[in-house]
This record gives sequence, C-alpha cells and structure tokens, in this order.
Amino acid sequence: MKIAASCGIMKHFFISPGMRTTRGFTIVELMIVFAIMGVAMTIAIPAYNRTIKPTADLKGAARQVYSDIQLARLRAVSRNVACGLDFDSTADDYIVFEDGNGSGEYDGGETIVKRVALASQYGFADVSFDPNFGGGDGVTLSGGGVINAFSFSTRGLPSPTGDMYLRNQKNPPEGRRILLHVMGGASIEEYNP
Repeated sequence: MKIAASCGIMKHFFISPGMRTTRGFTIVELMIVFAIMGVAMTIAIPAYNRTIKPTADLKGAARQVYSDIQLARLRAVSRNVACGLDFDSTADDYIVFEDGNGSGEYDGGETIVKRVALASQYGFADVSFDPNFGGGDGVTLSGGGVINAFSFSTRGLPSPTGDMYLRNQKNPPEGRRILLHVMGGASIEEYNP
C-alpha cells in the first residue's frame, strides 16, 4: 500500500476531498482585477489621445502625401503621361491626376487617379496643411508659374519642385515637411511650426 500511495494517481483516489486544495480565482478577486484595469484605462486613454495619437496621425498623413507623390511619379513613367498632385488651398484635400495637356495643374476633363481628403477619408482630423507656409495653404512650390500643383514628366522629373507642410493640433504643435526634390525623389523631415 505504501508504493501505491506514492503514485500520483493513487493519491487522488485515497486523499479525502477536504484535504484537496482548490485552484482558481474567486469572483471577488476577478472583480478587483477588472476594477484596477478600468481605473488604469481611464487614465491611459486620455493620455494616449493627448500625446501619442496626434503624432501618429501626423506621421500617417505625411506618409500618405509621400506615397501619393510616389504614385504620381510611377504612373507618369509607366503610362508615359505627365501625372501630378493638385492641392486644394481651402481644405486639406488634394487630387492625383494625369496631366494630359502638360499644364502642370488639374484642368477639367483630365483623368483623376485619386482624390484624397486627409480628415474625412483617412481620419486625420487634427492634421492640416500649415497655413504659415505657401501663402496660407501649406504648399510652397518654386520653379514654375503654378502655385498649388505640380506634375511629373514622363521621365519622372517634377515641375515645379517644392515643399508641403503638415502640422497637428497638439500643444505645442509638431510638423512634418515633405520635400519634392529636383530629380523626382521625395523625403519627409520634422520641423517646428
């Protein structure tokens, strides 16, 4: 019997129910854990919305403009037609378009590749083009007569070149500058609005 009692299976059958230990959580312990988690979330969510989310939205909006610049450049080269971006100076919207007549800006009837509304389409409501640059529309283009639009030639070269400035409503605000280079490349850098 001594050998049988040392075996784990046999212990289960020969130990009285009162001597067995119970494992698990009581309902009170679970309620306390959930209360602590609730308090932590009440503190964490507003802090996240105040500090991390505005920066993430700004980075996302800058990457969206950057990728649409790349889209226009690749489309111009692959389709052998000028393609560019035209910025709306009154809202934080722009279009990617095929510049059929080579004017450098969107003219009615030209093919619209993509419409972009940063606030309503992508949820970047607290991000806008910085009104302190580009005559109030956040777009500063040089080297051409067009103020708020540019297009890429079929060789992937932009005309004109310049910068787009985005900022968030965080206090103090942060900014991202999208640079359009002479050879058609683009880059994103931080700036202080």
